Amino acid sequence: MLLNNKVALVTGAGQGIGEAVAKCYAKEGAKVVVVDINEETAKNVVLDIKNTGGDAVAFQADVTKWEEVKAMVKFAVDTYGKLDVACNNAGKSSATINLVDTPVENFNEVIDLDVRGVFFCCKEEIKAMRENGEGAIVNISSTSGLLGNPGIVPYNTSKHAVLGLTKSVALEECKNNIRINAVCPGVTETPLIKNVRDNDPDTYQLFCTQIPQGRLALPEEIANVVLFLSSDMASYMVGSTVVVDGGVTIQ
Repeated sequence: MLLNNKVALVTGAGQGIGEAVAKCYAKEGAKVVVVDINEETAKNVVLDIKNTGGDAVAFQADVTKWEEVKAMVKFAVDTYGKLDVACNNAGKSSATINLVDTPVENFNEVIDLDVRGVFFCCKEEIKAMRENGEGAIVNISSTSGLLGNPGIVPYNTSKHAVLGLTKSVALEECKNNIRINAVCPGVTETPLIKNVRDNDPDTYQLFCTQIPQGRLALPEEIANVVLFLSSDMASYMVGSTVVVDGGVTIQ
């Protein structure tokens, strides 16, 4: 197993990509701390993991609050004795609206979660991993971190920032044997997108026609790449940006 005897932490793990990552980690032998702002969804994921023979615990945290992030990492170390792997997945998108009409508070909300949250998480996770003398962190960005996307300026800005943060801190920490990389998923079959599929099938089909593979990603397909970057198989990858988008960004 790729993560046997490892302790892993996943934020935004109550659904979607984060849930898939947590389950993938557990399947590969990790003890997983399932973190979400919604405690109930986190506990449901933990139950699923335990029902398939895995080891996991839930923790409720708002990653925009530094004190809660510190408590989250402390909980992981107190529960399992260390922290080896982290996937910083918690984030949010923004409504489709042009910049001049975007409320300042909406911009701040997205930046707060998608950028400050990743900053707080990396800060505390790295401290714990330094105690081990090694570690691996995967930050979830997006193809919106690589492209210009009119209408979603806050999200687009935040996901570009995640890549910049990842590259800089990767250079700082590789000497400490802590590898930090990023994944850029394309449009993925998360609960939000499933709602679009069920209630606005024309828009859903438009998403699909814009993807060379002709379909959206499954959360598990993103999770498999996160798993690889989190494992020793990616031991020489530092500050890399791995795109998982069905060919969208190479058009």
